[in-house]
Amino acid sequence: MPKVKRNQPQPTRKSRREPVTFVDEVTGEEVRVTSVLFGLVMLIAIVVALAAWMGGSMSQIENRFAGFMDDSARMAGVSVNEVSVLGLEQDPALQQEVRASAMIEPGENMFRADPYIIRRRVESTHKVLNVRVHRLWPDQVVIIADAAEPVALWHDGTTWTVVDGLGRVIPDARAGDHPDLVRIAGRGAPEAAPALVKALAGAPEVTGDLAIATRINDRRWDMRLISGATVRLPEDVQLISALGKLGELQVRTALMQRPLKLIDLRNAGRVYLGPVNMPDFKAREEAARS
Repeated sequence: MPKVKRNQPQPTRKSRREPVTFVDEVTGEEVRVTSVLFGLVMLIAIVVALAAWMGGSMSQIENRFAGFMDDSARMAGVSVNEVSVLGLEQDPALQQEVRASAMIEPGENMFRADPYIIRRRVESTHKVLNVRVHRLWPDQVVIIADAAEPVALWHDGTTWTVVDGLGRVIPDARAGDHPDLVRIAGRGAPEAAPALVKALAGAPEVTGDLAIATRINDRRWDMRLISGATVRLPEDVQLISALGKLGELQVRTALMQRPLKLIDLRNAGRVYLGPVNMPDFKAREEAARS
């Protein structure tokens, strides 16, 4: 009888982890991840060694690389050759200050002359308005800006002073030279004046009847009209819409010429009116004409 061979246990093999690979989409070749990691480690080691050779400063590498790129751009004809500042020709000192604030020198790489960064640098001077920056390829950067002009007259409790479009008091300006500017009063009024003047520009029907605007709690305005009525405006976020509403009512109903002591626009969607006695109203009208 033949001997029955028992199943002998198969010798176990030590499992060996296969290297992780990926396929290059261009060449179709398999590339081991370990090779890629090794390459990255070697690159980092080279950079660190280079930094140590240069004195241990990574910034030196960045500076040299930036210099290399600038030299390459210069050879290719796309380096900054001129930085022009337009719109400030009447103030050479301010024009030079704006040019310096751009921090762009002739010879720099045009690709590094980022218009958005340059605009933020110029705006940070807080001395100009409506800043625009353009790159005119291959070698020119143009900065266009407007000087801050007088926009309002502020009564500081003692005298009238001139406020510019950045909300600053102009020390050397005389109020008598600007009789047509919007008149304002109250604490915080100069800083808020540019926004008020801009909103009033969109409601010309209102401006002609405005006597003075007073800042209230640094949040909103009360406007006193030539007729003597007070217009209570909402907080600044609703200022433009409220003045637009007032302008519409003025066109349709001549509201600001009516015998009123109060026009309250603080509640969105509603207008509250406070009438006055006719004799008092007529007396104020006669006083305003005189």
